[in-house]
Amino acid sequence: MRHRFTNRPAASRPAPALIFADHPSPSRAVGCAECRFAGQCLPVSVGAAGREMLERLAQPTPLLERGATLHHEGSAFENLYVVQVGALKGVTGDAGGNEVVARFFLPGEIIGLDAIDRGRCTQHIVALETSALCRIPYTLLLSQTATLPTLTSWLLRRISTELFREEESRMAFASGNGPQMLARALLDLGQRFARGGLSATRLRLPMTRYELGSYLGLTPETMSRLFRRFTRERLIAAARREIELLDVDGLRRLASPSRERRRTQQVQHLPHLAARG
Repeated sequence: MRHRFTNRPAASRPAPALIFADHPSPSRAVGCAECRFAGQCLPVSVGAAGREMLERLAQPTPLLERGATLHHEGSAFENLYVVQVGALKGVTGDAGGNEVVARFFLPGEIIGLDAIDRGRCTQHIVALETSALCRIPYTLLLSQTATLPTLTSWLLRRISTELFREEESRMAFASGNGPQMLARALLDLGQRFARGGLSATRLRLPMTRYELGSYLGLTPETMSRLFRRFTRERLIAAARREIELLDVDGLRRLASPSRERRRTQQVQHLPHLAARG
């Protein structure tokens, strides 16, 4: 089906009450023994002694309240942070001095890998909601690589993964119209929530639509129109920041129309190939 804007008013019905209980609220940051991401953020093949030593490196931090700053752009790089619960945004300034959202950090993701090379934090990092973080001092982490060689390979893999995902995200949002951009963003957020052990289709967005629009380069007015359209066309159900992806296939078609068109053309071409045989 070809998606298009219409001038028909949306049906006057109340927004669905979406209650997503699988998004926990943080009470405190925890140590590795209690953390659900312990097997993801540090290597598991270091043995009991190595594991104990690494767990001493990972330090739970006090809760970061909504709007609080983790670190400023340009400040000295000292720590990696793992998001246990909550979410944060990375903010930079454009040529006109305006604030632009450059990225989001969700549960299970590591903050600071992009600062290792420069030794300086590349973004202003702000909590989108009350967040629980684990701090890993980078110099202490490096000091253990001599006694734990697997730690070096783990660090290189995490940096490689970070670079790949950053490039993937840059390519996904480098071009496209508004509907494509929003569809890609919702699918991307779903995949990232799923990696953090949450639902890929029932999303509680930690960011405002204005912040998501800033990340996508879309105006607040465009974002409002797109959310109304997606709801009207039953691609999503939305209640404030709670979003349910009702038609994932439809969102994928909207996100990558050329890919879907190529696949359709290939399927249509199959009978001709069979006839030749």
